[in-house]
Amino acid sequence: MSDAYDDAYRELQQEYLDELPRIFAELRSDIDAFRKGEKVLPALRTGFHRLAGSGGSYGFPEISEIARAAERMVTADPAQTEAGKLEDAVQRLEAVLATARVRFSAGPGTTEPRPRAVLILPPGPEREQLTEALVAVGYTVDLRARKDDPQAVAAGTRPDIIVIGTGPGEGDPSAIASSWTSRRSTRPRAVVLIETLRAVDRLRAVASGVDAVFPADRMVEDLPRYARTLARTGAPPSTVLLLDADAGRAARLGAVLEEANIRVVRSPLAKPVQELLDREVPDLLAVAPRLSDGDGFSVVRMVRQDPRFHLLPTIVIGAPEPADQVEALRAGADDFVLDTAPAELLLQTVITRAERGRRLREMLHRDELTGLLNHGALMSELEYAVEYGRRHGGPLAFVIFDLDRFGEVHERFGQMVGDQVLLHFANVFRSSVRASDVIGRYGGEEFAMILRGASASGAAVLAAKLRRVLGEQPATTAEGVIIPINVSVGWAVHPSDGSTAGELAHAAMRAVRKEKAERR
Repeated sequence: MSDAYDDAYRELQQEYLDELPRIFAELRSDIDAFRKGEKVLPALRTGFHRLAGSGGSYGFPEISEIARAAERMVTADPAQTEAGKLEDAVQRLEAVLATARVRFSAGPGTTEPRPRAVLILPPGPEREQLTEALVAVGYTVDLRARKDDPQAVAAGTRPDIIVIGTGPGEGDPSAIASSWTSRRSTRPRAVVLIETLRAVDRLRAVASGVDAVFPADRMVEDLPRYARTLARTGAPPSTVLLLDADAGRAARLGAVLEEANIRVVRSPLAKPVQELLDREVPDLLAVAPRLSDGDGFSVVRMVRQDPRFHLLPTIVIGAPEPADQVEALRAGADDFVLDTAPAELLLQTVITRAERGRRLREMLHRDELTGLLNHGALMSELEYAVEYGRRHGGPLAFVIFDLDRFGEVHERFGQMVGDQVLLHFANVFRSSVRASDVIGRYGGEEFAMILRGASASGAAVLAAKLRRVLGEQPATTAEGVIIPINVSVGWAVHPSDGSTAGELAHAAMRAVRKEKAERR
């Protein structure tokens, strides 16, 4: 194309973008009327149809893709309760518009692929501000609903980052994260949770493949910086524990990491390390060979011997002394970085080691099918909970849920449908618990929960609630066949039913078998 033709085409594109806000406003008005029961579906179908045809013509295929899906939804004669899905489509169209406007303001010649962000957040000014901020740092932003299927993402449009937050009554955001990280084909480079009404359980988040957690009041300010580092270098860790007696070097190294939006906790001493690890739960430990009250190699050995932190990525940062480098590797460090190394090398080493550590912990803790904690991780948590109860007192309940007649589902419908039923139960399970409750897959069709601070009566209340929710939300196959789910439940309370994790698990399992026999 000639330059004159290019300029004319860009002018037409700009006119099209300027017209879109009016079209979106008309669609919103029709959606509001539809929600009130007015017969406006023909107008909505026409509006989305025109966008589906015009978007690609003007060089915006994302507009055509979103509008075409919305047109199909309208053609299917939706119920009034589905008006929210149409609003989601308009919001996604507005996100495409915001991205296009930034691209146009940059001028011609900016054809370099842009990183992609998916936001699954409640509507509101914070989501709009975050969209604008991510677009400003170079991202294409797509707004999606929490129940959207990750497999529906078009080929070649896998997101680089997905940001997940839920409103009141919308369940655990870790469950949404699991659906995006369970398959390599849909897994983003980074998964971020927004901490809103309740704290995010760290272990549950690790098992779900979460890379970072941001408080809601900081997301608009901090997330764009995180996303910029992700695009340039990789997903930065949330917290690094830096142990170094050299204050000048610690300040220099800390500044490099903080510039990438990494929180750095510093200490010149080895003695408080155990307390810092418990309190800060860092994503990576960086230690100098010599500290004010000891040496860094002993710290590395201590970390490697602690079952809670033996997988914590650890690097030693020091002078180019061969003896120190050898000793660091013998102690169990993952890497040795020279303190004279360029800032880019230090940052890349920290980010790469931390990301590998997250993926390794995820694989070891996660049940592949459901995204819940696996049996080993669940029992480890039960052991920690029992030990905590022994030291500090307070009740603790361990509850096991066994899906009744699950073998018959397998025989009648096959393994694929059986897996769908297990996934459905896991999602209901997740949405019915407190943030402080630890949940996991105990066995094939058995799930379990650790209830901190709960007695036998608390376990009974939970069992009744879960049975009620399962009755209201039965599993449904892809062909529309409804599969009711009934469960047998048993629980044990520490210390009356057992003083160890193994004793509690056996007691809860005996209670499950007893209930199952009585119901038969």
